[in-house]
Amino acid sequence: MSDNPVSDSDPQVPAPVAPPSGSRVGDTVDEMASTIREFVTKVPETINKAVEKALNVRDATLLIKLNESVADSIDKLVTSGVFKSRAEAAAFLIEEGIKSQGVLFSRIQAKMEEIEKLRDELRHSLSPGT
Repeated sequence: MSDNPVSDSDPQVPAPVAPPSGSRVGDTVDEMASTIREFVTKVPETINKAVEKALNVRDATLLIKLNESVADSIDKLVTSGVFKSRAEAAAFLIEEGIKSQGVLFSRIQAKMEEIEKLRDELRHSLSPGT
């Protein structure tokens, strides 16, 4: 009889489990690497779509009348494929016009703030108890 109280044939002792084969671990690592590669390649596309969607969000609708030469210019932008629609082309041109006239809009904003300040002064001067 051996010194070991548990014999090799004892049914209560589980047989040693072999570690997973190298190919199974390698497959898992390859799958993870593939998933990461796929994710990384899709990120720029996803970001581009999000930026494009954000840029195309417009909250106001305007009905405008244009002279024929301006309408023709907008149509050229659409026909050439630069923009998908007249609305998109017109919105771009309006936004760029506002940007190029930044000094004018700064002056307008300053005057509007002055006007609001004067209105507040008038309201307070007419309030009872002052």
